[in-house]
Amino acid sequence: MKSFMAVVFGVLVSFSSTPLKADEIIISDARKNIPLADDEPSFKDYYLSGKDLSAIKKNSLVTVVRKIDVKDSTGSHSLGEISVPVGQLKVIFIQGKVAVAREHKLFSRSELPMLEQSGLLIGDRIDLEAKIDDSSKPKK
Repeated sequence: MKSFMAVVFGVLVSFSSTPLKADEIIISDARKNIPLADDEPSFKDYYLSGKDLSAIKKNSLVTVVRKIDVKDSTGSHSLGEISVPVGQLKVIFIQGKVAVAREHKLFSRSELPMLEQSGLLIGDRIDLEAKIDDSSKPKK
């Protein structure tokens, strides 16, 4: 019975997430502070993880993309996968295999495909080709 459950768990895990490529970095956690006064700043931090974080540095602006599987009108045939830009993060801290980035801006949907869920989500990927070094302070 234990081996059957292990197989079922393994199958569920394999369906729940796409395996990362060697150079992929994803949002693995998100946290927001709760200000106790009106004059306290509010921050949204995103924890990035990947097999190799050497491509990003502190103060880098990175673009977050969401991979969307596009299906036909019946929902039975995949037409392909697209990467839709969602927003930008500014890397504020890196240690080991984890980086912390703060929300910099979200992209308008006026000229980009709609998303089922707005905002940055756990599982979204970092587009390393759109990385920019920036030394300005993050928004508050």
